[in-house]
Amino acid sequence: MKGPKGSKCPLSSEPELEEMVLTEEDEFLIIGCDGLWDVMSSQYAVTIVRKELMTHNDPEKCSRVLVREALKRNTCDNLTVLVVCFSPDPPPRIEIPRSHKRRSISAEGLDLLKGVLSTV
Repeated sequence: MKGPKGSKCPLSSEPELEEMVLTEEDEFLIIGCDGLWDVMSSQYAVTIVRKELMTHNDPEKCSRVLVREALKRNTCDNLTVLVVCFSPDPPPRIEIPRSHKRRSISAEGLDLLKGVLSTV
């Protein structure tokens, strides 16, 4: 098997698979290809989807929001996103105990905040 020009190793047709047991706390699944995960962390994607589901509870719209965000971040790869909800109800609000709130913010957190505020 040959890899792309300039690549040190060939492309693999073997998918990366991981088996997990779902719990009652699991709300949704984000399936995405490199075009998504190359430009954002899984936590950032989860935060976006959770916020969107609480707003309109539409997984298809959530997928589109993630695609738009990846395009906005200049993804250079193909882009496929699918959000699968495990419940027909929107996710509940998460209450963070006051003692666990942090006073600092990471660069990614700042990007997320800017993205959330720009959609309001």
